Amino acid sequence: MKVKSKVMETLGSIKDQVAIGRASITSRNILSSIETAVLRSTDSSDSPLDDKYTSEILFLISNAPGSITYLARRISTRLESNRDPLVALKTLLLLHRLLRGGDRYFEQDLRNLWSSGDLRVELRWPSSNLDPFSRFTLSYSRFLEERMGWLINQAGKLEPIRPLSCSTVSSYEEKAIESVLSKLSKCQELLHRIVNCLPAIKSRSSHAVQAVMNVVLRESFRVYESFCEGLEVVFSSFLDLKKHTRALALDILKKACDQTSTLYQFYESCKKRVVSKSLDYPSVRIVKPDEISSMEELETKELGIATSKERESKKKETEAQISYESSTNLFSQGLETKISTVWVEFDDEDDSQRSSFSFDDLIAGEGESSKKTLKSMELLWP
Repeated sequence: MKVKSKVMETLGSIKDQVAIGRASITSRNILSSIETAVLRSTDSSDSPLDDKYTSEILFLISNAPGSITYLARRISTRLESNRDPLVALKTLLLLHRLLRGGDRYFEQDLRNLWSSGDLRVELRWPSSNLDPFSRFTLSYSRFLEERMGWLINQAGKLEPIRPLSCSTVSSYEEKAIESVLSKLSKCQELLHRIVNCLPAIKSRSSHAVQAVMNVVLRESFRVYESFCEGLEVVFSSFLDLKKHTRALALDILKKACDQTSTLYQFYESCKKRVVSKSLDYPSVRIVKPDEISSMEELETKELGIATSKERESKKKETEAQISYESSTNLFSQGLETKISTVWVEFDDEDDSQRSSFSFDDLIAGEGESSKKTLKSMELLWP
């Protein structure tokens, strides 16, 4: 029995070693396949990115979740070690496609790697003395750096990742408007990065640029849609906001005056330069300075009314306080009662003889009554 158990133990050990060896080979094969897909999809040819490589990488990652770290590092190395702007542009586009094509867990893992520094997106190129294509690639990398702070929600819309709230507001309404203003600010930052991609687009000759702009424009439409929804909330509830919140809202609206005008021109230029029949451009609502001026006037009037009411309230409080203090002082003064210490002595006569004072005598006349009274009372002073 001992021999049999030892044989079984040895066979089990051998099986484990074989399984480990196969897993190691499989793991190496997966990592090798990922690297091959990255290199083939980001070659130096000016051709659109083949979707089959994106699908292949996502499939490999799903079968070996830990390999996503390897993917992030390979993409970072590809961006940093290659100075060819076309290779860099296609590598950035691959990352963008993976973000859009992966599930929520893949997207979250990739974002965590970006936060930890394993995935590096922004190109460290000098911004001066660059040709138009290189400037466009640099602008696209900065857009993606900002885009990493966004996610695709369950409704398929882009939304910014909410930071951990450290606000002291307690009411639901205040939290809601604070969330709207935060989202509006994030929309403005991403739209700014998108618009900055325009100057380098000079012609329709580059297939890679066309592929990039198709993805960027589709996402910009969703971001602008969220931006418009937030603006409507601010316009409709502006006078209900508190003073500090209203100041933040005004800053956002003032910035929107320039930004919406620039975005309108950006879309008009893209209509002429970006080849795509499926792009449905939104109608840009340009925020005018007159609207902001009107809101500032309303705020000033409301502030004046509030100040007037505050002064009137303070005046009433002061008058009430003075009245209260006056009444308090009146009753706090001592009332003095003087008691005569002079004794009046009477003769030992009967009551009728001791005093003949009567009400009839008092009524008869003041002078006469006084004489009779004094005579009848026969007051004796000691």
